[in-house]
Amino acid sequence: MKKWVWVVATVVVALLIGGYAYSNHHATAKEYQAAMANGRTAIQSKHYTQAESYFQNALKRRLNDESAQTYLTQTQRFVSGENALDARHFTTARKHYEAVKDTNKGSSVLVTRATAKVKQVKGILANVKEFKKILTKATGENQALNYGQSNTTLDELFNNAKFRQKYYQNLYDQALTLRKSNNAGQAANTSSSTSATSNDSSTASSSSASLTSSEQAAASNYSGSNEYTVTQKEKEVNGKVITAAQIANARKTISAAGGHSDAMSDQDVRVAIQQASKQKISLAQYTQQNLK
Repeated sequence: MKKWVWVVATVVVALLIGGYAYSNHHATAKEYQAAMANGRTAIQSKHYTQAESYFQNALKRRLNDESAQTYLTQTQRFVSGENALDARHFTTARKHYEAVKDTNKGSSVLVTRATAKVKQVKGILANVKEFKKILTKATGENQALNYGQSNTTLDELFNNAKFRQKYYQNLYDQALTLRKSNNAGQAANTSSSTSATSNDSSTASSSSASLTSSEQAAASNYSGSNEYTVTQKEKEVNGKVITAAQIANARKTISAAGGHSDAMSDQDVRVAIQQASKQKISLAQYTQQNLK
């Protein structure tokens, strides 16, 4: 009789343990599936940090699971690529994106995004190479004291909308510094030229007494100039001359909108005023679109 009771008790305990184990396994499987599903949804919404947490949770529910580990690693690599791109470490960013793109049995969403990122980074690297080439040319012209030509070369950069993107901030800052140097050099040359002209005028005045009456008349009637001048049309907007006060106010507007007015010549400011008027937008809007 006692043996029968022990047999029954043993069977009951075994059933209870088995039922608990099955129930626990079933619950763990559901938690794993939920974590994986939530991770994929987080990727779709570009919430990559959340996605990483979900995949890590899935690995806790199913240790060494290949699928969860693949998704986790792929997500982490994509985030590393984004961080490298923001830090302007373009070669490193491309390596991370390529690893994400080549991942098998992972997120197809990340594969698509990484493929686009690889293409973007290749374009950025090509632009960096071209921008550096132009900047090097402008620097050489500055060192040769060809300040005007150096500024003309720099215009190739400043007139390129892509050059104002965050990826080229270092090069943009270098170009601004070089333009300030060019403007300072031109100002110094103008000052020296003005001084020389003044001395020449004094000399001419002192010697005018030795001219004949016909020579004096010819000299008085001469109205030529060997100085560089901006055409009258380039100084106007809507047929009216842009005044010094307008230029000063425009500089304040440009600076307030995030532009670098301190690196702009008066003619640069006039051009900005003219373009804003031509495009029928405010100077602040023009600055945000073209001068930041």
